[in-house]
Amino acid sequence: MRILMTTAEYAPLAKVGGLGDAVAALSRALAARGHDIRVVMPLYGHMDVGELGIVPDPEAAALPIRQNGRVRVVRLRRWTDPGGPIVHLLEQDELFGRAGIYGYGNVDEFSDTPLRLGLHAAAALALPVVLGWTPDVVHAHDAAAALSVIGLTHWYGGTTGLGEADSVLTIHNLAHQSVHSRDVIDQFDLPEGLGWHPGLLEYEGFLNILKGGILHAGRVNTVSPTYAREVVEDPAFGCGLGEVLRSRGDDFSGIINGIDADVWDPAADEFLPAPFTAADLAGKDICRQELCRELGLVPGRPWFGDPDRDGPILGIVGRLAWQKGYDLVLPELDAVVKAGWRLAVLGTGEESIAAGFRSAAERHPGHVVFAERFDEGLAHRIIAGSDLFLMPSRFEPCGLTQMYALRYGSVPIVRFTGGLADTVPDVSLPDGVGFVFEPMESGSIGYALERAGDLWRDRAGWDTLVRRGMALEFGWDGPAVKYEEMYAELASQRRGGTAP
Repeated sequence: MRILMTTAEYAPLAKVGGLGDAVAALSRALAARGHDIRVVMPLYGHMDVGELGIVPDPEAAALPIRQNGRVRVVRLRRWTDPGGPIVHLLEQDELFGRAGIYGYGNVDEFSDTPLRLGLHAAAALALPVVLGWTPDVVHAHDAAAALSVIGLTHWYGGTTGLGEADSVLTIHNLAHQSVHSRDVIDQFDLPEGLGWHPGLLEYEGFLNILKGGILHAGRVNTVSPTYAREVVEDPAFGCGLGEVLRSRGDDFSGIINGIDADVWDPAADEFLPAPFTAADLAGKDICRQELCRELGLVPGRPWFGDPDRDGPILGIVGRLAWQKGYDLVLPELDAVVKAGWRLAVLGTGEESIAAGFRSAAERHPGHVVFAERFDEGLAHRIIAGSDLFLMPSRFEPCGLTQMYALRYGSVPIVRFTGGLADTVPDVSLPDGVGFVFEPMESGSIGYALERAGDLWRDRAGWDTLVRRGMALEFGWDGPAVKYEEMYAELASQRRGGTAP
């Protein structure tokens, strides 16, 4: 099949979080399965075309895009992913030429985001026409690309070629919806009625791009079965769009993400001081020792008086955000250190949470280390060198880091929500690989740490737990098959004459 992916992020070209990794890995997996994948995303001003190997697109030099009464010329560049997909990059200095993907600093979106979204979508849909390459499916990712499935209907609906393509919208995080004043609907070149009740983009007097994408796409999915259930059953998870998603019925589903097993492979990870496998964990012990040396973690105290068993190392890597639940970890840190744990934290985010980790590091030098930055190599080393990995999320559409941790023998401690619930069964179960807690409160996290500490005393039992987690398969072949099935169902529905 010919599949056009529209996205704001694609790793390693541009990424903020898991979206860029997920879109890239899915595209590579589908390409490996024989599909013709084209990805379209903006060329942001901070991207170094020379260093990244981005070149002028040999198939088309430029696209003139009529937008809001004027014509903007979009120059085309290209990057060929070593994994297979072709990534077409849209170069337009006025709207895409600045640094940043979504906004400056703590600003949710740039002030001209409507124009940016509109240009991205219009150029993404115009490109196949210029190339003479008609996609079978237009697959948009998150609110920043949802306008492409809306435009497919309103700009190309009823026409042959592109207008016959099926459409899929994957929601990686429902909290990010791209909401705007309906006064800007002309910037999207869409019918004004869409922004007024009962228009499909209208939401509480505003334009909601994600809502419009949900109601226009042939299929909608999110990135784990449990999260798909949560968002339609619990208003706290639905972010105001639970009823809209429920209205899609069986056309809304959850498909768990996979991980890039080549990038995240402890047996061949260039960021690690030593390789290791489930069959031979000697390298993990070296990674643990070297992590302590690199971060200045002091030697652990004997665990419950056992001179051959020191206290465990707890790793945290991620965005320091309310969603991630790290604020509820802070009240437990003093007790955790007193019990003999050591903590390695890597991340940036909300100042109140960062300040809490800074304070803990100051109170417990050598026992709590806080690296307040983004550092890909250190992220790999913390996950490889830690004994346990903490993800206490309030909600988690999928989560990838818990899967990285399992693959690297770092036992996850997670809240029972979203993709965490789908990938980390509790150790109390026959197939258990981690420690799962609820409800969402500090005491629950503390109890999960106590349970982990008790099992940590049993070296043989712990190694069995580690190996069980490392044996799990979280690659993209399984998810790619499910996306193929979704595409095939859409195509079959169209051939049968049934409207989406």
